[in-house]
This record gives sequence, structure tokens and C-alpha cells, in this order.
Amino acid sequence: MNLRLQQLSSKLLIALVLSVPLIQGCTATQEDHSVTADQDKQFLSWLDSLLNQTKNNPKYDRLPINTKNQEKQFYTWLNDAYHKRISKHDFMRNVNSTYPNHEYETAFIVSRLP
Repeated sequence: MNLRLQQLSSKLLIALVLSVPLIQGCTATQEDHSVTADQDKQFLSWLDSLLNQTKNNPKYDRLPINTKNQEKQFYTWLNDAYHKRISKHDFMRNVNSTYPNHEYETAFIVSRLP
């Protein structure tokens, strides 16, 4: 019985060790989504339309995205929300917590997500 338990423990340990690289390979980084978004013609077309709508809305106030890191983060959130990898609610929560006092702008964007 003890030998059987040791064999089972060994097999579980090996399975765990072998699955870690697989799990790590499945996780996507922020950069991975940005590259995908840059090549996603449907998303880029939708984004162009959204940008035109924001420019034509006098009530819309630009979000204070002033650095490349902020731009990349927002772009990733937006692409993830567009493709439903995150919910509209999660997108809204992320943006509103990062850019307070821009609830109108966030709602404006969310209302145009597919």
C-alpha cells in the first residue's frame, strides 16, 4: 500500500511539474493583446469610428492618457472588451478607477462596444 501511494505521489508531482510550462504558455501578456489589436482590422475600423464619434461630441472630454504605458493599458482593455475577453462592467471599472471623473466618457465608449 505504501509503495502504491509513493507511485501515485510521484505521478502527481510529475504531472504538476510538466503542466506549469503549459499553463505559463497559455497566459497572455498585455503586449500579446496589443500586437493582436494592431493587426485586427475589424477592431481598428470600429476604433476609427469611435474616435470620430468622440471628436464630434462636444460633451466628450479626452481621457488623460499621456504616457505610452497608459495608452497601451487602455488599448488592451478596450480590445479585450471589444472581443469580450473582459466584460463591459470590468472595462468600465478599470477605466473609472484609473481615470476618475470621466464616467461620461467611459459610458460613452461602453455604449458603443459590440
